[in-house]
Amino acid sequence: MGKILSVQRGRVPVLVGEGKEMERVVIHMKELHHPYFFVLLELAAMEFGHHQEGVLRIPCSIEYFQAIVELIRSRMLKVKIACFFSKC
Repeated sequence: MGKILSVQRGRVPVLVGEGKEMERVVIHMKELHHPYFFVLLELAAMEFGHHQEGVLRIPCSIEYFQAIVELIRSRMLKVKIACFFSKC
């Protein structure tokens, strides 16, 4: 069995990759709730079912996953900046 690595509070470990080549990535929980991430979750549900056990697995290339996460982060940053200037 692999060793358990600690994850900071508010973050979630995810296994990303296709086939047996999976890479462990840690993302913020807020990113899981973004509509863009739902596409990745739907891919996981189609591949592994809705009741995965253990670490969440996303069946796509690491490059695609990173592009989606970066897009989510840039959108979240734009919202924070807009709220800062408009006093949300």
